Amino acid sequence: MYVFKLIHIKHKLGIALKALLTGFLLMTSQVVIAAELNSVRLGQTPDQTRVVFEMANTDVYRVMHLDNPPRIVIDFPNAKSNISFRNQRFQDVRLSGIRMATDERRTRVVLDLSENYQYKHFVLAKTAQRPQRLVVDISQRVRQAPQLAETLIAQAPESSQTAVKPSPAPSVARQVKADENQVAQPVPVATQPAVRESLQHHNRVGREFVVAIDPGHGGNDVGAIGPTGVFEKDVVLAISKLLKDEIDRLPGMRAVLTRDRDVYVSLDERARIARRHQADLFVSVHADAYTSPQPRGGSVYVLSQRGASSAMARAMAERENEALGIVTLAGRNEDVAFVLSDLSRESSLQASRKLGSQVLSSMSGGGLHLHKSTVQAANFAVLRSIDMPSILVEAAFISNPEDERLLVNPRFQRQFARSLADGLQTFVKETGHKPNWGEPLFVRHSIQRGDNLSTIAATYGVTTRELMRLNGLRNPNQLVVGRSLRIPVTDAMTVQYHRSYQVQSGDTLSRIAQRHGVSINEIMQMNNLTNANQLRVGTELRIPIRQQLLAAN
Repeated sequence: MYVFKLIHIKHKLGIALKALLTGFLLMTSQVVIAAELNSVRLGQTPDQTRVVFEMANTDVYRVMHLDNPPRIVIDFPNAKSNISFRNQRFQDVRLSGIRMATDERRTRVVLDLSENYQYKHFVLAKTAQRPQRLVVDISQRVRQAPQLAETLIAQAPESSQTAVKPSPAPSVARQVKADENQVAQPVPVATQPAVRESLQHHNRVGREFVVAIDPGHGGNDVGAIGPTGVFEKDVVLAISKLLKDEIDRLPGMRAVLTRDRDVYVSLDERARIARRHQADLFVSVHADAYTSPQPRGGSVYVLSQRGASSAMARAMAERENEALGIVTLAGRNEDVAFVLSDLSRESSLQASRKLGSQVLSSMSGGGLHLHKSTVQAANFAVLRSIDMPSILVEAAFISNPEDERLLVNPRFQRQFARSLADGLQTFVKETGHKPNWGEPLFVRHSIQRGDNLSTIAATYGVTTRELMRLNGLRNPNQLVVGRSLRIPVTDAMTVQYHRSYQVQSGDTLSRIAQRHGVSINEIMQMNNLTNANQLRVGTELRIPIRQQLLAAN
């Protein structure tokens, strides 16, 4: 009797525990698959349109490009949508509208494009204050529609999920019928963390590292002329072709030329060619010249937004920029193709400096005579137009008789090209990797007089507590002018439009920045100001405007 009751109790307890465990597993399973798409935002610059999706509890998505009509399709498997609209139209030059449809298997988002445009995408990892975000950047037109491409992002290597192509509900199928017909391959299974896109366009073919080589001048623009009449345009084209040969021999690398014959290529077209080939690096090849015949040797330049490293560097930049039809660079920030994606403008400049150092070291090790043993900086227009690590290399001084003879010597040309290729290969091996998915990326903010931590935090879309933690600050009120703050990259850092503001009597840059919710540093950069205290009444300032929230969660 007692034995039976005990067994019966144990039996009932076992059933209860089994039911409880089953329920727990079901709830756990539901938590895992309860993915959500909570909001979408749209941001614009003259060079790109950015769409940002805020996601929750999702580690899988798929992006593809389809034609007729051109559109980008994004699938979020097992995700529900909390976004208020289903079909939104926009007055955007690239993006005409966003459509959404949800069934029990997925949420599908369709970005309707006005024409075929190149695009890239990446993920900003979840932080203490910000959710996980998928960012899609739509850039310049493409001459030929990109191939269908799919990407699966896995957040954790231990959680392997089998993703199959879902069958949409009838209401969804009607809207996306044409899309389904063009999806030929099933989504692959992701068991390892995928690599996040970094400054590169989505439709990359293979894993090659692409170097864009830009032979300076060309056509009617002969460049500098040597003492015996040698044209700069001719020698740099010869060197550039040899450099391409050297790079193409290197494993995992290939090169493209912005010109392969004696033609003039505009500044904008040089940049377009580099982007069209999805270049990772940009190298502009020139021959130096000076009013005196004494200077000789090679040099490496990177972009400087704070002025030239020397009077000669400044004169060089002015000469090259004038040849490109640019009289002054002041106030032309809207022409700069620096677009913040998962790497910042400052990150790109830092990479350029490292690239320049590697190339300069290789030139020295290759037995080439150097004019300067350190990387020089100047405001070259061709470097301002590039949104990737870029350098300008001067092979030698064509104005020096001895260097002029070297520049037309095939042996020197090959030696120079080989040294450049070696330096580029070293850079690629050491720093050419893409950041891992979820890896935090940072920019630098230089503290200006009048800055405070709360304004800086609001400007970059982070919290004061996060800034204090990242920069080891104990007191938010003790900021040192000139010190750089380390700031995590967020999607809120894309600046789109600007408004005009006329300086009034009694204005300070700090008050203007606080009034418009931006930082002093941003206003100074946008208006090329070097001194925050030198404001003139009546001066018209450009004030950046930030992204626009389209749908809240």
